[in-house]
Amino acid sequence: MGQIISKKQLADLLGKSERWITKLIEQGLPVKGGGGRGVAVEIDSQAAIEWLILQEVRREMGDDGDDEEGLSSASTEDRLLKRARREKLQLEIDQVRGRLIPNETFVSLNTSIAAVYATQLDALPSRCAADLALIDDPALIRARLFEEARRVRAATADRLEHRSRELASDVDRIDSLRREAGEGAAAEDV
Repeated sequence: MGQIISKKQLADLLGKSERWITKLIEQGLPVKGGGGRGVAVEIDSQAAIEWLILQEVRREMGDDGDDEEGLSSASTEDRLLKRARREKLQLEIDQVRGRLIPNETFVSLNTSIAAVYATQLDALPSRCAADLALIDDPALIRARLFEEARRVRAATADRLEHRSRELASDVDRIDSLRREAGEGAAAEDV
């Protein structure tokens, strides 16, 4: 428990007005007693400071009494809007710098790699069945299976490299088109 102080003392301590303290009391600032007609409000300084800190943390975290729109104040809304703008700008910068690719491109690339891999795996039994039927030595069977597995990995890696080059050339082509479209003065600028 801290010192018991008056509304005026708390206002002086915080550098605010007594009216501001009254508004805080209406919002839930804990009081020790008083406040009746002609009786000064008694405030526990420690409880008041802890309450003020908690309110500020809640405000910063966006957890301070959401209204029907999900935002409790204009400052919270402004803070969220600024954060969204920063995130959008960062995504645009990352895209220009080539750090991002469109989701459709990623899905297409992975689908084509998976198709090559699946085709190679599906062909594995027919490629190996006749050879393995004639081999009695487990070490030779193991070596033959490793050979086929390496061939599947190599074919998948080759396809991945080929698709990566295609993707890079597509991105370069799109970037050059974007630069060409952005060159020169706009009609409104002339």
